Amino acid sequence: MCKPDKTLLRKRRGHDKICYDSESDSLSPPPSDLSIASTSSSSSALTSASKSITAPTQTNKLGDGRWSSGVLFHPEGRYWRIGGQWYDFTNFKHPGGENILYLARDRFDDATYAFEAHHLNFKRARARILKYRLSAPLQKELNDSHRVPAPKLLPDSSFYSSVRVRVDKYLNEKGSSYGDSYGGPDHRCIRLFWTIFTLWILSLLNFLLLNTTIPSAVGHGIISAWLGAFGHNFVHQPKYRWMANLSLDTVGFSSEAWFREHVLQHHMYTNTPLDNHFKGTDPFLITDPTVERNWFQTWIVPYFNWVVLFFGVWGNYSFHTVELLQGHEVFKCWKLLFPTIVGLFVVNHGIRGFFLFALNVGTLGIYYFTIALMNHNAESCLNVNRRNAQNDWGAAQIVSCADWGVQCGFFSSMRYLWLNYHVVHHLFPLIDQTHHVDIQLIIMEECKRHGLQYEAGSFWNIYREMVSSFGTPLSLWKEINSYNGS
Repeated sequence: MCKPDKTLLRKRRGHDKICYDSESDSLSPPPSDLSIASTSSSSSALTSASKSITAPTQTNKLGDGRWSSGVLFHPEGRYWRIGGQWYDFTNFKHPGGENILYLARDRFDDATYAFEAHHLNFKRARARILKYRLSAPLQKELNDSHRVPAPKLLPDSSFYSSVRVRVDKYLNEKGSSYGDSYGGPDHRCIRLFWTIFTLWILSLLNFLLLNTTIPSAVGHGIISAWLGAFGHNFVHQPKYRWMANLSLDTVGFSSEAWFREHVLQHHMYTNTPLDNHFKGTDPFLITDPTVERNWFQTWIVPYFNWVVLFFGVWGNYSFHTVELLQGHEVFKCWKLLFPTIVGLFVVNHGIRGFFLFALNVGTLGIYYFTIALMNHNAESCLNVNRRNAQNDWGAAQIVSCADWGVQCGFFSSMRYLWLNYHVVHHLFPLIDQTHHVDIQLIIMEECKRHGLQYEAGSFWNIYREMVSSFGTPLSLWKEINSYNGS
């Protein structure tokens, strides 16, 4: 059961949303006017945005980088920029591995958000990197040649700094079932993962060999969505990346692409032109609130969004395969799992087997992508003025994500693929989903203390808002600031 804490959550009659009111102990309805003075940066499309803000490289040509979702990883010489300061981590042994260190440097030429979002004990992390800071003359030279806005490190009094201190304390007091220092999974999560993975294998064998029917196809698609949800959880956690491979590549996603795009692009620049999810369903479902829709995108596709999402996994896999053939992706053996399974169905059952497997994959797509799109396309997530006004990266995440099922337990949240705690997940991507219910209360208390509105609606109300936002631009012609706090 989902049981809200009544001291923190009180709904007012006649309102579907819960808005945390910082000026009282109760929750108030959403304000009728959220217009706030806007600071802008760029509202161009994903690819053009990344190219237009690229600074001249120091030792590499622009074409020497690696493409991913239409965005180029272009190494900016050998230095990392964090909070407007430059560092040389070439000889630094990063606990999360060398790969994430270099990807954080090269993605959009600034590592501030990645650094802040992945270090709960930010004071210790900031102190540790001081010895790698470059000399003042070199700092000035690099800053003069670098055109990308420089987000600043947040002060101790900021919302995100305050909430990190409290969450770090909570995790230290709670301890870890497996010795993880960053809030890893507990026994419930690991046991449920292996239960779902075993169920997925048994369901696949039944579907392939014994019961190749429509109900089996739909059932296996639902189980695949549960497995994919674990992949979304584990792809953020270095220790459990191999479990993300089992969870994502088996059902048609690319764990390699998710690691680069989802972790370092979508999470860092949520609902901005630098977010690869922002244009992921173009030209059918339009999620950019600043652009016009044609009549088809306004009146037809939003109400039949499930048709588009039915083909979501196929489109995702096809796109990354083309990128692979063009040399923009790195080949991993995991990539062969999905086509191997498709081939087994075709060999055993011919064209009927293919169409039934397509129904299975379509069920996965509708289930998973519907909930994922709800996370960032509720009405409150698309108010550009409100987002631009946030000078705190954490506050920008608060206004860019939608939650529902407030205070649902770990097992109850399974029906939502554990995405109903999306604010928590975006603020603390490293932390396992088993901790979300407790951390949500901390976030709500800090939102109240810092004058932020934490909004949580009902599932169906957010779904209706998402459908409406597909057809109606809520911030037409406005510019979106991708670099809050710069």
